[in-house]
Amino acid sequence: MIALLRRKLAESDTEGGDPRLILDREDIVNMMRTFLPETSNEAKLVDRIDTHLNNVEKLGFIRRLKGQKDKIEVRRIIKAYVDAQWLNEFDQKLQAYREHISADDSDATHTDDGTE
Repeated sequence: MIALLRRKLAESDTEGGDPRLILDREDIVNMMRTFLPETSNEAKLVDRIDTHLNNVEKLGFIRRLKGQKDKIEVRRIIKAYVDAQWLNEFDQKLQAYREHISADDSDATHTDDGTE
């Protein structure tokens, strides 16, 4: 989650808009959904993500806006924890993981005699 929030902050900085990055809680849920196992229980998934959000808030990387609990500000202190080099290395690891998963999926569709 921290890496995703840091990436969003970098994207926001690149666009040159508002110096503050404010995200809807639902946007964060949608970003995280990709990285969590699929479940038929949407409420449990959202509760799990809320738990992660609470932990990230305790670390000081985000804060909820007063009077708007579904609005979350990504604090710039996250840049000190997750720098551009770390983010780039993380992206490379994710790419390697995607390629590994892709290869596993491809191998699973072929049998030993070469038929699909």
